This record gives sequence, structure tokens and C-alpha cells, in this order.
Amino acid sequence: MLKKLSNLEEGIAGLLFIAGVFVSLYGVFTRYILNMPQAWVTEIFEFLIVWSIFLGFGIALKENRHISVEILFDRLSYKAKMIINCISNCIGAGFAFFLMFTSIKLVTLTRVQGTETVDVGIPIWITLLVLPISMGLLGLYFIRKAYRSAKGDKKELTGEVEELYEEIEQQNRENHNKGVSL
Repeated sequence: MLKKLSNLEEGIAGLLFIAGVFVSLYGVFTRYILNMPQAWVTEIFEFLIVWSIFLGFGIALKENRHISVEILFDRLSYKAKMIINCISNCIGAGFAFFLMFTSIKLVTLTRVQGTETVDVGIPIWITLLVLPISMGLLGLYFIRKAYRSAKGDKKELTGEVEELYEEIEQQNRENHNKGVSL
């Protein structure tokens, strides 16, 4: 189920980003080529890009693409990495779910107030709806990472690059034992 959700999330984020680029290009064309700027372009562009970025948070997390400093972490033992990774992912999940629940209050408040964007008239609660959705997904991905860390998933603890490096080294040893050289 998470795989289908992940594919849906990636597809929607990608489509929103591409749509944002096209809206931006349209705005540039109408402003500088036709000399007839469209006021709605900025609102729609911001809406599309913000939604794609917030959905991208979870995508980046599950694929280990967030920036991290691992100077101390790499020097820890495997068991210590398991514990620290599990704890930090649980803290991340807690923070994401806290943001999800508080943003639900924000969405509800703006829906009750009935505020809308200036140029297009999109209800503000629709633009803010990305907050609980993206933070809920982010929380789920943090929980998944904590579970994988607790299980001792090597890719989760050492990183994808180190895992690939070890696979290459293992293949080189096997080739050397078979008498094959590259």
C-alpha cells in the first residue's frame, strides 16, 4: 500500500511542478513578449510550486536525499547507529505529526473564515491543505525509517552509497577468487 501511495505522491508532485513551470513560462511570455501581464499567474505558480515542494519532503526523506552531516554518525558502532537512527526518526515522526495536527486547525480556521486569494479567488484553506497532507506522509515515512532502523536494515543505517560500495567490493572479491580480472 505504501508503494502505491508513494507512486501517487511522486506523480502528483511531478505534475504540479511541471504545471508550475508551464504557468511560469506563460507568465513570462505574456509579460515580456505580449506586454500583457496576467495577475493570476503568480498565485497559481506559487500554489503549484508550494504543493510540489511540500509533497517532495516525504519523497526526499524516503529516498535519503535530505542533507545530513554524518561525521560522528559514521564513527559509531552498528548497534549505536541503530539506536540513534531509530530515536531520531521517532522524533521526526512526532514533529511531523504535531505539525499535521496543528495545520489541521489552521486549515479548519481559514475554511470557517472563508478567506480567498486576491486575484483568483481560491479559498486559502485549499492552499493550506498541503500542510496536513505532506506532514502526515512525512510522519509515515519517518515511522517506516524508524522501523527499518530498529530491524537493522543496513541500507538505512550505512547509506545507499556505502551499500553500493560494499556490493562492488564483494563482487571484486568474488571475481578475484574466480580468477577474473577487470
